[in-house]
Order: sequence, then C-alpha cells, then structure tokens
Amino acid sequence: MFVYNRKKKLLPSKSSLLVAFSGGQDSLTLVKLLHDLKCFYEWKITLIHFDHRWRPDSMLSSKQIFNCAKYYKFPLYYFECPNYLNTEELSRKWRYTTLIDVAIKHSFTKIILAHTATDSAETLLSNLFRGASLDGLSSITWSFQLTKSIYIIRPLLNFYRSETSWFCRKYYLPIWVDRSNYDYNMSRNRLREELVPYIKSYFQPKLEERCYSLSYIIRQDVDFLEQEAFRIYSILVHQELIAINYLILKLLHLSVQSRILKIFFIANLDFYPNSKQINDMIIFINQNKLSCIDMNNYALGIDGIWFYVGIKEES
Repeated sequence: MFVYNRKKKLLPSKSSLLVAFSGGQDSLTLVKLLHDLKCFYEWKITLIHFDHRWRPDSMLSSKQIFNCAKYYKFPLYYFECPNYLNTEELSRKWRYTTLIDVAIKHSFTKIILAHTATDSAETLLSNLFRGASLDGLSSITWSFQLTKSIYIIRPLLNFYRSETSWFCRKYYLPIWVDRSNYDYNMSRNRLREELVPYIKSYFQPKLEERCYSLSYIIRQDVDFLEQEAFRIYSILVHQELIAINYLILKLLHLSVQSRILKIFFIANLDFYPNSKQINDMIIFINQNKLSCIDMNNYALGIDGIWFYVGIKEES
C-alpha cells in the first residue's frame, strides 16, 4: 500500500515534489495518489514530461499529458528530446540531467519517479544478463541522495504493474498506450513481454516478488560494503596529498580494495574509473606490476607506503 511510505518518511509534509509523468499506468497511479494526499501533507507538486518524438502519435500523447496536468491543477514542465539523442541510453542521460537541472533551478527537494517492484525485477534480470556487479543487481532503491538537498524518491516500489493496471481501471484513469513498448527489437520489451511471462508460467509464478526480495537482500550487502569502504578509506587516505596507504590496502579483501579505490578517485579527482582500470590498479598495488593502465591524464606511482596519483606532464 502507498501509506507504507509514511513509515519510511520518504515524503515529509510541505516537501516540494518534481514528478516525472509519462502518461503510462504507473505514473498515472502515482499522480492520482499524490493528488489525493496533497491536502493532508501540503506538498508542492509539479509535473515534468519528456517527449522523445519517436512515435507518430507523440503529439496526441503530449496533449493528453497537458489535459491531465490541467485536470489535477498541477504545473507542468514540458521538454522535447533533441533529434541527435536517438538511443535509449543517451535519452535516459538527457532525462536525468534535465530533471536535476530543473530541481536545482526551482528548488525542488524531491524528484519523484514511478518505478514499481516490477521495474525492479526487470532491471535485475536485465543487468544480470549484462554481467553487472552486485551494485547493478540492486540498482533501484526507494531513495537516493543526489545532492545535499535533493533526493530521488520511488514511492511505488511496493506496487506491481498488475496493481497499477487495476488502479487505473478502478478510477477510470486514461492510460496512453506506448506502442514502442511492443517493439521486440528492444531487449527490455522482449524481456518484459516474452521472457518474464515464460518464467512465471513454467518456473516461478512469483518471479517479481522473488526478484524484488533478492534485490533487497543484495542492497543490504552493498550498503554494508560501502559503509566499510568509507570507514577504512578515512583511515588509509593521506591527509594532505592525493595518496593512500597501499601496504594496508593490499591486506584487505579484493571487493573492499576496489570500492576504496573508487572512493579515492571520485573524492579527490572527480574521476570515475571503470572496472578494467580498477582491476589494473589492484594488480599494480598487489604485485607492484605497472601494466599499461589508461587513466586519462593521471599518472600512478608507489613511494614508500603510499600509492599516489599525479598529473602527467605533457611531452
């Protein structure tokens, strides 16, 4: 039930909410619930819609979005996707960047997304097939802090898509059917429409519940590893230089080593090393083998007990 989120205190009274609204059944359910509870919690609610212009009926869909915003008396930000962003990954980055920019510019404290437990299960399976790490298998969470004052909130994570479908029928909410969701050339659609129903029919009828539970358990482990990595990092890091005690670092488990190295580079250089760079650095630290590590303009070295990073000099 939606009231479960009161227990989690995700949406305190008088919060300013920026709600991503696609017009699909999940976001319609979310907007309806927020509208009905608005007077009790005194939320300031504004909708934001992204039109990718990938479908011939996108203008009609956008018209319905405007009508819904008008019906609920919510302000609406409307953005059209630039033509050069022609892939789902590029468009996703554009959406999230725009969400953050609007939230910062207009002082919204919560960005609200309509992801459900069904989305969590699909994401887990999709990331599993791509060979993701533990972090990738626990990617969808109730709350995620973006900045000191802005959070991404997913208040429908205890709903399943079958329940939001029922909710929309119950309250006669006008769902706009996105035909691109049935394009099986997109792996996410094939997973949703073919693989998940097959697994539920022949292997595990409660697949979504099981995936959601697994994702939750993994999230607890990931949170613990992150906390331990931050705690140990604060002990190992040099107080003045961009360096870390590698003699102690090499005594730790490889999982903790990799997390500490990520924290080290992000905190000091705002640089996000990929998995290969992390693995190469671990070999460098543990075996003193300076392999060819591509670290952009950064140079790595060991001096005494310190593993340090410097800027490469231009030749």
